[in-house]
Amino acid sequence: MGKKDRKRDASKDASKGKGAAKRADERDDERPRIKARRRPAGADRFRDEPKEIAVFDPENVERVLDAMPSADRVLRAADRLGGLAHPSRVQAVCALAASELCVGDVAAVLGLSLSATSTMLKQLRGLGWLAVRHAGKQTYYRLSSSLPKAVLDLLFKLDEAPV
Repeated sequence: MGKKDRKRDASKDASKGKGAAKRADERDDERPRIKARRRPAGADRFRDEPKEIAVFDPENVERVLDAMPSADRVLRAADRLGGLAHPSRVQAVCALAASELCVGDVAAVLGLSLSATSTMLKQLRGLGWLAVRHAGKQTYYRLSSSLPKAVLDLLFKLDEAPV
């Protein structure tokens, strides 16, 4: 289709103008109308108030609630576990459990770019998994304690456990 043909088609569409819009409105009138459902009266109050749940053993529920960690601690634990939610991050923690490494060495072990590795190590450090040491221009990473290795060991033991 040449430029002239395109211009003619465009001018035809423009000349239709109001007629084309009218036909679209007519098509809308043919479609069935769907009414939005309204919330039942009092539905908003359920968002504000906790639901009432039948408790069979109130003393036991109280003991469990007393033993539960605070919401802040649960959130931090979830963030830390979420920090391991990628195979490369698990591999990085495994590598650093074996030895302290600089960013370039971790990148070589994982087969990632320096930028991606540096970003990942910074995130793991922010979550408390890693500690850092600076030596000149190099930054060396190591596990912050023996706990990250213990967590990984536990996760790997879950693979060995019979189901």
